[in-house]
Amino acid sequence: MSLNFELMLAFRYLRQNSKFSIMTLFSIIGITIGVATLITVMSVMNGFKAQLFETILGVNGHIVVYFDKDINSNYNQVVESIKNIDGVSNATATTENQVIIKSKSNISGALVYGIAKEDLIRKNIIADHINRGSIKEFDEGIIIGSRLAENLGINYGDYITLVLSEELTDLLDEMPKMKEYRVVATFYTEMPDYDSMLIYIPLKEAQLFFDYQDSIKSIEIFINDLDKAPQLAKTIEEQTSMQTKDWQSLQSYYFNALKTERSVMFLILALIIVVAAFNIVSSLITLVQDKKSAIAIMRTIGATKGSIMRVFCFCGFIIGFIGTFLGCIIGVVFSLNVERIRIFLEHIANVQFLDPMVYFFSTLPVILLPEDVVKVSLLSLSLSLIATIPSAIKAASTNPAEILRYE
Repeated sequence: MSLNFELMLAFRYLRQNSKFSIMTLFSIIGITIGVATLITVMSVMNGFKAQLFETILGVNGHIVVYFDKDINSNYNQVVESIKNIDGVSNATATTENQVIIKSKSNISGALVYGIAKEDLIRKNIIADHINRGSIKEFDEGIIIGSRLAENLGINYGDYITLVLSEELTDLLDEMPKMKEYRVVATFYTEMPDYDSMLIYIPLKEAQLFFDYQDSIKSIEIFINDLDKAPQLAKTIEEQTSMQTKDWQSLQSYYFNALKTERSVMFLILALIIVVAAFNIVSSLITLVQDKKSAIAIMRTIGATKGSIMRVFCFCGFIIGFIGTFLGCIIGVVFSLNVERIRIFLEHIANVQFLDPMVYFFSTLPVILLPEDVVKVSLLSLSLSLIATIPSAIKAASTNPAEILRYE
């Protein structure tokens, strides 16, 4: 038989018996749900990963050089030499210290970053997320996270006191160092860990208050290609003779956990397609049993075992193709509108599904990658084709003489 005839026969078998059509429909629905779910989940996981990269690396830098004034006391010279390295987009001199913050109504702990105004303006994750006040006034005060401002019960324009105490015993032995600063702006990054603990202070003021004596603690480096961070870190370490760490080692716990979660979610949700593939197996076995007389007749008029196998392979592949096609459409549409759907469901149910204090984000970030759609589609079609093998073998091994004897 020709391939066209075999394909036509497969379509006819799938549509002929109304009872089997219902089983076929459920198989198609199972494939569709599995494919759509996988595409949507992968898109959301991609969005989470990208937003984590943007926020975490935007605040902390891609590579950190721990400045050692015993090697080179001129940090500006070191910063400029790093900027000239191929692949480095920017380098920022910073200080970092823990303090106690006191307002008129509350007290809290915080992490204070000392940074020059021009460098803070280039730090987009902060500069683009100022929700109160102005970054232009940074030289006149400090900038703090919006959640920290809420905890302290203050607004921009108010004053807070920074209390420097390296150890608790300092509070008992002598009066700790403290100074009052005006809050000139607040920022909101959608990362509670940052919004509730970060303070930015002008570099010169930080050097004075924390007694750095015209030095710094570290240099944050931003690069053009994140994948080259380990190689660039090694190059910078060789050039400066100072210790360096790249983002893959500094933030590995975040991104390794996310990578593992993404892989596990893919495997778990792929089981939906596996279950749907088992439905295809049972449907085709039922079809083979129903069509055994037709199979016997075709064998007697010259149809080969391979031809019979291809007919039933086409049956399973058609089910898988239709389910995969519909699943891709639904998955893509759902992924592109998942935030609108979330808002609609929250409005209907009057429940907040995405608490930023738990999930770090107040909106569902989604990035739909074509390679994910292709990967899921290939997985679905492959499983559908594999599912046809038992029934196709059963059909090809049918003995026409035994069947026709009782017809």
